[in-house]
Amino acid sequence: MENNMFTKEGYIDFKYIMRDVSPFIFIVGGRGSGKTYGAIQYALRENKTFFFMRRTQTQIDLIKNDSFSPFKAVDESVIVSSINKNLTGVYRGSQNSDGTWSPAGSPIGYMCALSTISNIRGFDASSVDMIIYDEFIGEAHERPIKNEGQAFLNAYETINRNRELNGQEPVKVLALANSNSLANPIFVELQLVTPVEKMLRSGDAKYYTYKNVARGVSVYMINHSPILEAKQQTALYKLSGDSEFSAMALRNEFTQEEMDHIKPQSLKPYRLLCCVGEICAYKKKDSTGYYITGHKSGSTEAIYQSTSTDLKRFRRDQYFLWLAYLNGKILFESYIYKVLFEKYFGI
Repeated sequence: MENNMFTKEGYIDFKYIMRDVSPFIFIVGGRGSGKTYGAIQYALRENKTFFFMRRTQTQIDLIKNDSFSPFKAVDESVIVSSINKNLTGVYRGSQNSDGTWSPAGSPIGYMCALSTISNIRGFDASSVDMIIYDEFIGEAHERPIKNEGQAFLNAYETINRNRELNGQEPVKVLALANSNSLANPIFVELQLVTPVEKMLRSGDAKYYTYKNVARGVSVYMINHSPILEAKQQTALYKLSGDSEFSAMALRNEFTQEEMDHIKPQSLKPYRLLCCVGEICAYKKKDSTGYYITGHKSGSTEAIYQSTSTDLKRFRRDQYFLWLAYLNGKILFESYIYKVLFEKYFGI
């Protein structure tokens, strides 16, 4: 595979990435490979008016401080100033006689949290060229946002509006994250879990690319950038050794726990127990093992829709499946079926 995704210094080359015609571009992995820095640098150099998002208001409030600002690292003259409670402007600054900076002119970008963007009223986003959604996959200790996938789509609608109906290009999304969870709400909502899972199983390469032209989406999975190879010899990664942290940070591997028990099976040794939503559960005829898949073979009266009432019935009637799952007795055809299984049990 061609290796022009990286600059000669080993960082991600965003000028190359932004040639991708997909309106929605996701870059996952490559911790410390310049994702946030490179995206902001590209926006500033190309004079793109950008909308910078993080998941929560706490994260946005933190980077309003110059000491934690990702913009200062790229250009010290760039400053931020609140427009209102939920929206912050990013400006080119002019230096005062005392060495401080003040906003000069109109905003060159905006900042907002995904969790609070729905509170913005009367915001004219017609000048916005691109959305930089930084750290779109939350870490394990972070609380999920309610209906996070839909919130992302609504945020895009707020910014993009009807520009395509007026003959304009859609706003470009550049979403960046580390490989904290394959089952992140954005990938689940956009049905990207399965294609990304297949990419990860396809072999070893510096990076993988999934593109769906019809849907206008591209996913770049960074596995072995030159920066990551160099970082293997640094103190932190010598200390962490072959831990899950190293696998995530250096090799873009999602946690082993997530990928355990994903083993496609023949249905011949199994009999159908029940179906719920998009999945069906089977029991192995000669053992205590179970199998979850999206395929239905055989008949059963235990069929549940994905409505609130039916899911309550499912959890009551089929509680033993959850016990089997906790005891490691269930195999899944694909990772997405594991995600759905947990979702239907309310996890």
